[in-house]
Amino acid sequence: MTVPPADAGGAPGQRALLFTPGARLGWIFRDRRELAAPYPSAPPDEAALRKQVEARVQEAEAAYQKIRKWVGVPSISVLVLLLLLVGCEKQINSQSSTGGTLLIALIIGVPGIIITSLYWQRREQAKQLKDGEDFEQALQVWQQGAAEHEQAELARLHDAVEWGSAEPPTQRVDVFGGSLWGWQALLTTHGASILAAQPLLAVDLTGEQACAELIEMAQGNGVPTAVYALPAEIGRCGLLASLSPAQLADALAEAIHAGAPDGARADRAVDVRVLRQLAGALGGDVTPVRLAAAAQAALGHPVEPGVLAAAEKQQITGELFPSGYREQIAPNLVRLDAFLTDLARYAGADRASGGAPSAPGYFTCLALDSGPRGAHTEMLAGLIVQWLTVQITGSQAQAPDPAVIIAGADEITRAHLERLSSACERRGVPLTLMFRHLRDEGLGLLGSGTAAFMRLGNHSEAEQAANFIGRQHKFVLSQLTAKLGGHESHTRTETESYGVSHTAHRATRKGWQEALGAGRAPGFARPHSRTHSRNWSTALSWAHGTNWSNAKASQRVYEYTVEPTVLQSLPDHALLLVNRAGPGPDLRPVECDPAIITLPRVSTKPLAPVPEAAAAVGPAQPAAASWPVLPDPQAQPDPHAQLDPHARPDPLALPGQRTGPDQPAYLPTPELPPPSRDQWGSQPSQPR
Repeated sequence: MTVPPADAGGAPGQRALLFTPGARLGWIFRDRRELAAPYPSAPPDEAALRKQVEARVQEAEAAYQKIRKWVGVPSISVLVLLLLLVGCEKQINSQSSTGGTLLIALIIGVPGIIITSLYWQRREQAKQLKDGEDFEQALQVWQQGAAEHEQAELARLHDAVEWGSAEPPTQRVDVFGGSLWGWQALLTTHGASILAAQPLLAVDLTGEQACAELIEMAQGNGVPTAVYALPAEIGRCGLLASLSPAQLADALAEAIHAGAPDGARADRAVDVRVLRQLAGALGGDVTPVRLAAAAQAALGHPVEPGVLAAAEKQQITGELFPSGYREQIAPNLVRLDAFLTDLARYAGADRASGGAPSAPGYFTCLALDSGPRGAHTEMLAGLIVQWLTVQITGSQAQAPDPAVIIAGADEITRAHLERLSSACERRGVPLTLMFRHLRDEGLGLLGSGTAAFMRLGNHSEAEQAANFIGRQHKFVLSQLTAKLGGHESHTRTETESYGVSHTAHRATRKGWQEALGAGRAPGFARPHSRTHSRNWSTALSWAHGTNWSNAKASQRVYEYTVEPTVLQSLPDHALLLVNRAGPGPDLRPVECDPAIITLPRVSTKPLAPVPEAAAAVGPAQPAAASWPVLPDPQAQPDPHAQLDPHARPDPLALPGQRTGPDQPAYLPTPELPPPSRDQWGSQPSQPR
């Protein structure tokens, strides 16, 4: 791949700041108000103020009673006594002068009365003070102080960074879910940050031009871009020309049998053997067109003139495959002919119109064109992954490897993706895989790298993502019981009884005489008795009672850290970055909209963990000069560039502002030699 020149003409806009080193998926927002120091004074307490008011009233009452007892009452008494003496003296002697006595009375009595009245007025004012008004006044004073403190803190943090770069913790990132608009924004933001550091190879298997916005921005900022529409331009992109005959045979066999069960291993081995034999018969000139013609010749079909030499055709139809062996490999030849014929049609037509394959650019995009998917499309996707694996595995250690982004990796088998991931991990190549759905192959790869979830509309996929993020124990209120009851009883008892008892004795004259004659005591002959008594009593009993109880119960539950419904309702430009390197999941909400770079208080570096360090926005540290830059001799110096050439662009810089007189806004300072032109090609292809 070639390296972008220093300038391609035309001042880049403010979005050129996206081309700043540091592979980012988007930005993390942090409100600068969170960095403000809290107001040191606590808000007023209404209960405490009420106690203060009561204490003030009691203090004023105690002071008044003391002054009244020791000052007020004696002063009034002395004043009244002296006034009485003055009056008596005036009555006794009207001609005598009482002015001196009156003056003494006023001097002694009036000050005490005045002091007592002042304490009385103070007590009355304390009694008239209302608790609510006192609290409202104190609250207003506190709110005014808090508002002034907040304004001062916001003024201090006026230039604090609010948007920080979200850089993935690992070189491999797996993105699941999302819409077309979200993928375009993510590819633009992520791809531009990668292009500022190293070459990029993007594979768009969606058929929806997900890389269109990134391609347009790269071309507008002077990045040499090569775009190939597959399968129409498979010959011009040089995808198959860079493979040796043995590598091409292995790649074709793997792509043809992609997704087949393990039982097809024997057929795959036979296909590799047949392809290598056909490639050996063709000598060193092995192309898809000649390989398809060789398969047709082996089956006995007529071959287009001029594709195969007479000796090659005679060897393939004769001694290359003995008759018995030819009968056994007939199904394999038929299968190879079915796939190679369609592949050769595109490769041959593209080469006929465009000449020799062109070298890939600093930014190369291989995109499947829109259309219905079929077996040939799946084979082509597998072939691209096999080509990537071979290129990364066999690349030289001193050459800068391009970062790889595959959009629409759902159509690639898990085994092929794991091989590609292992090759990228060994060489330290950043790899980004984007899956439209979380199922099948994507679900099997979940957890191999840093996972990022965009909107997952399907409930089962959202549940799988929630299960991966994890669950946590927490206590929740499970039951709340409130009881209120009472009883009241009223009993009144009144008892009254009445009785009279009276006793009287009476005797007749005859009985009296008889008693005397017999020597007995006289008495009544017919006694009479009468009794009268009266008593009364009253009883009253009354009882009243109230009872109540409030009870609540909590239980420990094991619930999702992120509910599936949250993942189903994410915005288009939002993704949830999950890092499970620690004891628990590290969740970071990320916004991938590339327009965020145009907002104020945006940084191309991650947010500092210490608020004091993140409060000021200063010039960034020099970029690590580990990526080659080839300066353009035709580049014109920017007359507005007066900054340090070793500094990254300021996120708040005006549109068109550069990092140096001869450096674009998205490239670091050149210090390493450019890559070998023999490997990546001498000239970039023209953008299509």
